[in-house]
Amino acid sequence: MKVLHVNAGNEYGGGLFHILSIFQGISQLEMDLLVFEDGPVAEMARKNGINVFILPQKSRYDLTILSRLKSFINDREYTILHTHGPRANLLISLIRKRLAAKWVMTVHSDPTLDFKDRGIKGRIFEILNLHTIKKTDRVIAVSSEIKEILVNNRVPTDDITVVHNGRNFNLTPSEISKVSDRLNIVTVGRLEWVKGHKYLLQALGKTKHPDWHLTICGAGQEERSLKILADELHLSKKINFLGWVDSLEVSKQIAQADVMVLPSLSESFPLVALEAAENHIPVIATEVGDVKNMIPDKSMGWIVQKASSDELAAAIEEAYADWKTNTLKQKGKHFFNWSSQFTIQKQGLETMKVYQKCLKSEK
Repeated sequence: MKVLHVNAGNEYGGGLFHILSIFQGISQLEMDLLVFEDGPVAEMARKNGINVFILPQKSRYDLTILSRLKSFINDREYTILHTHGPRANLLISLIRKRLAAKWVMTVHSDPTLDFKDRGIKGRIFEILNLHTIKKTDRVIAVSSEIKEILVNNRVPTDDITVVHNGRNFNLTPSEISKVSDRLNIVTVGRLEWVKGHKYLLQALGKTKHPDWHLTICGAGQEERSLKILADELHLSKKINFLGWVDSLEVSKQIAQADVMVLPSLSESFPLVALEAAENHIPVIATEVGDVKNMIPDKSMGWIVQKASSDELAAAIEEAYADWKTNTLKQKGKHFFNWSSQFTIQKQGLETMKVYQKCLKSEK
């Protein structure tokens, strides 16, 4: 079995680390990575010893790449293609009939929301992406919710396998000295509407206790509007907008926090929550994706309704009370003990089973 992973190359955040975790979780196969631009994915690959090829496009709409892409795949005799992201999905779909390899696709997020609020062009991209998903041999969904969405969009349920994200847990995380006179909150994610940051800011505006500080790791189109909202709520002095930072800085910010908040309107199985667990830090998260599998009860964190600043505020108040009584750390330890089952080895094994099933398929 010879596997080629394909991604546009401009991936940040969870998608990038999902690709990395598959390579770390499957060591027994010959696997390469192909990207269409020399960006963060290629940089990540080089740093981690992953064999990466760059097949550049003049633009994301450049279809002259198709002939070179077909030759690249067939000449190297790959048996499995594993695509990640709409651009990779579309390009492979256009040459699918001329390839000998079987095709596996991971759907990382809700495809009906990936191009939301982008007008007619966004709607066209959404339709194209959903169409390409139906052309694969096997689909990996990173949560049960995403599988349900795909089935509702007429992707055959038997073609879909749920494989949760995994992490290479450090069983003895290093102790980091934390500021003791305030509750340190961290949130990690693109500053886009789907991540729900405005509800977090609104929630903090409703909290009764002033002893908190929020660090936001991420950049995006919502940054300006969020900073304006922070000003309007008189919270700016207590919020640090870090912008986009590399994985090392994200890890540092998570380790220094007392609690993580993930206010997303749509999510799958967030890797940053597993990183919080590794550091014995509890999470307040919205009830989206398979987060409830990660945080099954209040001994480990909080699950709240999405788009509810009131529920977020109540959970933050409870976290503050636990922090004041020094019981918040115990929640973090429980969270770690439960979440450490979601390893990259488990993710790799389940992905391997999908490859094997795909090779046996007549589709």
